[in-house]
Amino acid sequence: MEIRKLIRLRGSYLLYLPKKVASGYVSDEVLVFWEGDFIGVRPVASRRAEVDAGLGAAVVAGYAAGLDELTLPAAPDVVKAVEKIGAAVSEVDGRYVVKYRDRYLRKEEVIERMLTALVFLLEGLAGGMATRTTVMAADDETDALRLSLNRLCTKAPTPQCSFYIQLARYYERAVDHIRELYRENPSQSLWRVLRDAAVELQKVHKNPQISTVTQYLSAIPSTRFMAIQNAQGDLQTIHAVRTVDYLENAAEVYLDMAVYSQATPTKP
Repeated sequence: MEIRKLIRLRGSYLLYLPKKVASGYVSDEVLVFWEGDFIGVRPVASRRAEVDAGLGAAVVAGYAAGLDELTLPAAPDVVKAVEKIGAAVSEVDGRYVVKYRDRYLRKEEVIERMLTALVFLLEGLAGGMATRTTVMAADDETDALRLSLNRLCTKAPTPQCSFYIQLARYYERAVDHIRELYRENPSQSLWRVLRDAAVELQKVHKNPQISTVTQYLSAIPSTRFMAIQNAQGDLQTIHAVRTVDYLENAAEVYLDMAVYSQATPTKP
């Protein structure tokens, strides 16, 4: 990191890139991305990698790492992973070539989809309409969405990526605990407690002001107590409380974002 002079030139702006970085670009074209007063630059280039292990985990890692293409040994595990992330695969000389594609272009959209999936799942469970298929579909979708968010932040890292990555992780973990709680056949009253907490958090998401976030956080102890009161047995209690914990963690991130948005840049 270093300070450079921004040059005004006939109504435009000129900034010289560090030679030691720009000299390694494989293309004369660059991708420019921004967020607020932040501007990022990266070369327009395809990112490819090759690994010697035919593992589904490697396919998933390549997607999250922002690769465009991954070559690896042919194996059934690879095909399952390709289906999970919506990539394309072809076989060349006994090896698989996985070609990735971006499912989403906006980080905000991914986070909103994750929270919507969480609320939709809890509404279905609270209403007695959600089935095991519904729960597993929501679990798979949130897993894939978190990977998509990681991919977007790898390809275009912006200041708020740290917030988005935390939110994605918390929403994914909340759904994981809901999945495990479902296996314990809890009461509808417990599902309603968790649903109400998620619905209120969705309101915070839509209006992430310091006042709305603090109001939500102030109600969390009561929500946690009601979850414990409506849970039956240790496993139900653990998963219900952990779900509330992750909703609280997400709210704390929204508080971070609200404070961050209040910052006013000043000349040093």
